[in-house]
Amino acid sequence: MGGLRERTVQLSVHSVSTDSTVTVIGPQASSIAPGVMLAVELELMYVTAWNSNTNVATVQRGYLGSVASDHPVNTTCYINPRYSRYDIGVAINDDLRSLSSPTNGLFRVGVAEITYNSVFQGYDLGDLPDNFIDVLEIRYRIAPPFRTFPAIKHWKVIRWDKNSTDPVFPSGRGLVIHEGAWPGLPIYVTYSAPFIRFTDTNDSVYSTPATNDEAPPLNGYPNSTVTNLTPTMIDIPVLGAEIDLTLPREISRNFMESQPDPRKAQEVAPGAIAGSVNALVMRRAQRISEEADRLQRQYTRLRGW
Repeated sequence: MGGLRERTVQLSVHSVSTDSTVTVIGPQASSIAPGVMLAVELELMYVTAWNSNTNVATVQRGYLGSVASDHPVNTTCYINPRYSRYDIGVAINDDLRSLSSPTNGLFRVGVAEITYNSVFQGYDLGDLPDNFIDVLEIRYRIAPPFRTFPAIKHWKVIRWDKNSTDPVFPSGRGLVIHEGAWPGLPIYVTYSAPFIRFTDTNDSVYSTPATNDEAPPLNGYPNSTVTNLTPTMIDIPVLGAEIDLTLPREISRNFMESQPDPRKAQEVAPGAIAGSVNALVMRRAQRISEEADRLQRQYTRLRGW
């Protein structure tokens, strides 16, 4: 990076989310002035006033959509960072939503359990996330001593708007089975769903907090965490975030009102910044295709009609 380093200071006083001022310490505090952005963990603060004698900055908390939160003493504050942690987090979550689209063909996999009743053909899918993509497979348990789980191949998913649903399917999502199973024993519904977003830097990509889901099941998750990305997928959101954060820099350098890039045009020709991510775009597309093929092989749909 040519010796480039982010300018930083540290909080000298514990900051709570309702504070309108923050006190900092560090030799680079002289870089702070009104109009500066401070990035503290996942929060952005906009400096509206600066007292150089006391190193106290008056700030607008939760700037640009970030959330005001508490920060302990000695937390690092980045001064006008190129990419804040908040920006990176937003880009990763945006890429997770993109990866879950049918075009890209990636998803997380969950299993819901329904008790079979020989009287019913239709079952409410309140145990599935509100935004689940599709049902991949249905199997049912046979009474002991047999340990087989035959597949149900003929089913249909019904979706209604929540405001106009039939009371038979209060969640607005129903499953109609056209085959029999074993009365009183469970049916296992394997489904695909969008990846769950991250809200904290400590969130696990493998077992993500269930509270992060923007469309949780009507009946809730059985556990506090949800299986999200597989170990082979974890590099893809990072690639997507880097692409999303880099591409807009080409737009900003072409503004006529300012000169954000001090380098000569002969050194960095128009399109050079956007072109620099082409290899990443190709690599991301390749990785998506690889993981989509893996999922296709693992979860081939069994439905016959």
